[in-house]
Amino acid sequence: MGGEPAHLNNFYIRKGDKTQQFWTQAWVPGARLPDVPVFVLTSSRTFSAAEEFTYNLKNMKRATIVGETTGGGAHPVDLHRVKGYPVAVSLPFGRAINPISGTNWEGTGVEPDVKIQAADALAAAHSRALTAVAEKATDPRQKAEIEFARGLVEDRGKPPASLSPAELQAIAGTYGPRTISVENGALWYQRGKGRRLQLVPVGQDRFLVGDLDNFRLRFERDAGGAVVRLVGLYSDGTEEPSVRGGE
Repeated sequence: MGGEPAHLNNFYIRKGDKTQQFWTQAWVPGARLPDVPVFVLTSSRTFSAAEEFTYNLKNMKRATIVGETTGGGAHPVDLHRVKGYPVAVSLPFGRAINPISGTNWEGTGVEPDVKIQAADALAAAHSRALTAVAEKATDPRQKAEIEFARGLVEDRGKPPASLSPAELQAIAGTYGPRTISVENGALWYQRGKGRRLQLVPVGQDRFLVGDLDNFRLRFERDAGGAVVRLVGLYSDGTEEPSVRGGE
């Protein structure tokens, strides 16, 4: 989809036995972005014109479709009222014919490339978009920041892990300038006199820290399974360890 017009779709209309073609514009008031990754989010309620948009981009291999199979409405319809009765019938008067597939999505819907529940589609697409950007990054620090953001998106998309009271107490303690405490069945983080932030468990000894987008925590254990170290993970890829009970 560069500067030349691209054939998007056709609509065959029964009346008059004619076909109407739809193409992209030859000129747009701005820069074209033919190489920028595109992600389209779908649900089972995506229907009609939104499906056509999705179907066209999928067949042109211009977008990655993420979410659920769409509703399946590819035929334009007219409403016909029955004279003298409170009844109306919706009847198709044509059908879409994609120039690449030679068919359409009527009754079948558009199958996503990444099948996932609609509620999780944004996070899944965001993660893949960050992966695509990271692959093109050449600066190590920039690449680390993108990878950190991707991990953050994925972690926030997971349901919080459940920790028992014993597991919470096993982590609580002082780690250099940092204090981890237990309150109301949750772990709380505080560095010096800074803000107290709730820790959200998202994996084995890995935690999100409150609303921070540039910092996470990992706890490390000794051979016997006891927590001995807290490691602060920063968005630029650096790590800051603090030994339990240490200065």
